[in-house]
Amino acid sequence: MTFAREVARRTRGRVQFGFKYFSEGRLPDGRPLCRLSLATRVVDSKGRPLVTLVDDNTVRDGLPKTPAAPTLHATDDLRLALLAERVSWRETPGARLEALRAVFDGFVAQGQVFDAFGNALLVTLQEPKSWHRVCEVVTRPLVGARERRAVVALVLAVANDFGCTLPSTAALHAHYDAKPWREVKALSRLVLEHAVHREAWWQALAPNPRCLKLAPFPADVVRVARTPGRVSFATFAAALKLAGASKECDLNLLGVIEPHPRQPTLEVRCLPMALEAEAVLASLARVEQLLGRAR
Repeated sequence: MTFAREVARRTRGRVQFGFKYFSEGRLPDGRPLCRLSLATRVVDSKGRPLVTLVDDNTVRDGLPKTPAAPTLHATDDLRLALLAERVSWRETPGARLEALRAVFDGFVAQGQVFDAFGNALLVTLQEPKSWHRVCEVVTRPLVGARERRAVVALVLAVANDFGCTLPSTAALHAHYDAKPWREVKALSRLVLEHAVHREAWWQALAPNPRCLKLAPFPADVVRVARTPGRVSFATFAAALKLAGASKECDLNLLGVIEPHPRQPTLEVRCLPMALEAEAVLASLARVEQLLGRAR
């Protein structure tokens, strides 16, 4: 919250508070467990979201042990989780739950939301308060080198002024428009380029060796890309998904190959994070050179 307020101050923007759906597990009885973490975003002077700050729920190593508190919200319905994420954004932290309550004409009790008949919509879960110390900063889509440099420099300037440090498993994730890759030849070339020259990619990009959930493409994905046949992109994309394409690779193709992705992007996950703007911008330049070569 403090970080967001400082970014807003420097951009003459304002801060909004909401929820971010971040994972889906299972309850002991088999029902879905859809968790919502607290999120904050900065809206610029024109009313456009600039950056969103969310808990990085993949980072736990090195955090101090602190008492648990009911700071996490959850539901057993993904549709409710996505609705809560969408409607929750308000100008004060305490109003996050009000929007969902109003949709169902229900009530809030002990930090939980119920519908008009008393059925639970959002419940609270216990988690250590220290888990909120790890922040992931998500920018809006940045257009052009000038805006990219300005936003990266701004965020890292605030981080350095506040004395922020990098987790041991930190990584930079870069998202690129999926549209140029939604063509059989282009995507097959990308998969093969990375599969054949992965070591060269790693030497060029220098990922954090302790970063979690990086991997080469599965062998079956490479096989599909090598012999796609004369098929439509939809058929090729479905074949890649069936072959085992997943998020937890150096390159996440799901935003390219899924019919209705939440993020229609190619995600490059194998980038090191830094607290210096020039280092971050240099990493982005290197990966864009590699992507251009693949195309």
